Amino acid sequence: MSSSYFINKQTKKQIITKQVLAIFMLSYLCVGCGTSGSTTDTDKSDFDVPIDEPINLGAGTSYDLFDPQRVVDVKIQMSAADFTNLRAEGRTLASASSECLEDYEFTDFVATVTIDGVSIPYVEIRKKGFLGSISRIRPSLKLDFNTFVDDRTYNKMSRMTLNNDRQDPSHTHQCMAYDMFRKAGLAAPRCNLARVTVNGEELGIYTNVENIKKPFLERNFSNKGGNLYEAQIADFGVYTNDKFEKKTNKSENDRTDLAQVSNALALDDETLVATLGKLIDVDEFIRYWAVETLTGQWDSATGNANNYYIYKNPDDGLFHYIPWGADAAFTGVNIFKPNTGPLYRNINIASRLYAIEQYKTQYHSTLNELMTTHWNEQALLVEVDRIKQITATPESAYTNMRAFISGSGTVGQEGYIRSQRELLTSAIAGLEPEQTEYPINDEALDCITSAPTTNLTATVQSDEGTDTGTFTFTNLEGQSVTASLFYASFEVDALQYSVADFTSPSVVSLLLIGADANDAFKPYVLQVFIEAPDYVEGDHALHGFATNLLLFEVDESAMGGVRSIALGSTGTITINSIGDLGSEGDVSMSIDAALAFVPQGG
Repeated sequence: MSSSYFINKQTKKQIITKQVLAIFMLSYLCVGCGTSGSTTDTDKSDFDVPIDEPINLGAGTSYDLFDPQRVVDVKIQMSAADFTNLRAEGRTLASASSECLEDYEFTDFVATVTIDGVSIPYVEIRKKGFLGSISRIRPSLKLDFNTFVDDRTYNKMSRMTLNNDRQDPSHTHQCMAYDMFRKAGLAAPRCNLARVTVNGEELGIYTNVENIKKPFLERNFSNKGGNLYEAQIADFGVYTNDKFEKKTNKSENDRTDLAQVSNALALDDETLVATLGKLIDVDEFIRYWAVETLTGQWDSATGNANNYYIYKNPDDGLFHYIPWGADAAFTGVNIFKPNTGPLYRNINIASRLYAIEQYKTQYHSTLNELMTTHWNEQALLVEVDRIKQITATPESAYTNMRAFISGSGTVGQEGYIRSQRELLTSAIAGLEPEQTEYPINDEALDCITSAPTTNLTATVQSDEGTDTGTFTFTNLEGQSVTASLFYASFEVDALQYSVADFTSPSVVSLLLIGADANDAFKPYVLQVFIEAPDYVEGDHALHGFATNLLLFEVDESAMGGVRSIALGSTGTITINSIGDLGSEGDVSMSIDAALAFVPQGG
C-alpha cells in the first residue's frame, strides 16, 4: 500500500477517538437534563479514553489464548446502529470476481469487548472477509486492542481475528489444517475456538486464529524484518505480481524480490532448477504443497492461488509460504475449477515443478511420507469428536468431514466416497483422470474499461406447484430478454427450492428457469440464493456470496449444461410471502438488481 494508507489509518483513529470522546462528553453535559435535585461533581478524566490501563490485560490468566482444549468466551458491546452497518458491509459477488480487484476497506467501529470475564473498553472492531466468508448474519470480525490505547494487549496479543466458519459448520477445518502444517514442520498460525456474542445476541462458534503479523514472523522465523505479502487470487508473474499485497516495509514498496521469482519461472527447466533454490526454499515449498494436497484445501495457494502469505526471510534470503483461510480444508473438490484435484497445481511454481520429473517424484514421495507419519485417520476422528463435544455442534455437521477422512459407503453403491488416503494413493499411481490446471492469466489487465452490466428485474410466484412470472434483462448484444417461468414449466419444474446446509448459516437456493418466447423459447436460468435466517418477508440487499444472483444460459456444450452470463452486483431481493413447512417452495418475490457480465466462456 502507499504511504497514504498510514495517513488514512491515523486520520480514522483520530476521528473515531473524537467520536468516542464526543459521545461521553455529551453524556456529561446532559447529566441531570430534565431532572431535578442535586448533581454530582464529575472529573473530566472520567470521559477521556484511559491511558493508564495495565499494558497486558488478562495477564493474570493461566491459559494460552490459543489453547486448543478450550473455547474462548467473547462478548462484544457496541452501538446497535454501528453493528447493523458493520453487518451490511462487504464486497459484491461481481466486484470480487473481477480481475481488476478494487481496494475495499471495512469501516472501523468502537466496542467494549469482554474476553473470559476481562473487560476491554475502546476496542477497534471491523468486519473481515473477502467473499466466501462474508455473511450478514454471522460476520467475521477483527478486534484491535491498541488503536486507542498504545501498546495495550490482551494475553500478549494486540489483535484478535474471529472467523465465522461460514464454509465449515463443523468448526474443524482451520485448526486441524494448521495443526497438520505445524506437525509437518511448517509455519502456521495458532488456532482455537471462541463463542461470540454481540449486544446480547449469540452468534455461535467462531475460529480464533493468530494474525500473520510481526510477532508471528519473529516467533517462526526469528526475524521480522523481511517482506511479507498476502495473496488473494495472486501468483508470481510479470503482471500477476501486482496482485500480491505488501504487508510489511510498505513505505519502501520495493517489490523486486517478486520480480526475481517471476523471471526465474520464465526460464527453461534446466536453468529453473539451478535458479529457483536461490529464491525459494524449494524443499519446504514441496512439503507445504503436499500438506495442502493432503488436507484437501482447494481454496489455497496450489489449489486456487488464494489464501496464503509469502515471507522473504532476511536470514536466508528465501521466500517461505504460510497458510491462511483454511476453512475450505478437508473438502477436496473445487467446484469453481473442476478436475483440478486431488494433486493441486494451480499456481506457476507447482505447475512448473510438477512438469520436472525430479520434483514430481519428490512431491509424490513427500505425500506418501506424510500419509505414513502424520495422516492418522483414527486420531483425526478423535479430534473431530472432541470439537463436536466442546462446541455442542449437531452430528449432521460432521458427515462430510468424516467421509473425507475415512470414506463413506461401499464400492458400487450410490453415494460411495473414497477416503482421502485412497484417493491420493490412486492419483500418485496415475490411476485418476487427467487433471486440468487453471493458472491465472499473466497478462496486462484493462482496469479502465468496466465490465458491461445489465439491470435485471423479476416478478415470480410459486403456488402449490404452479410457477409463474418472468425475469427480464438485456443481453450483451443489446437484445431484451424476457424469460417466462410459465413457458419453461411445460418442460421442467420452473422454480426449484433447496437448502444448502454445508455453510453456516445454511443458504436457501431458488433456481428459476425461464424461456424467452421472442427467441425460439431459448432457456435461461437465474439462481437466487439468500442466507436462511434472511429468508423472510422483506427487502434483502445483495451481499457478498451469501445473498446474491447468478444468471446462466443453457448451453449443452458447456460443463453442467449451462454457461454463466452475469453475476449479481447491487440491488434488492424482495420477498412478499413464503410457504410454511408443508410448502417451503411456495414463494412470491420480486428482484431489482444490477448484474455484471462475465467474460465470454466464463
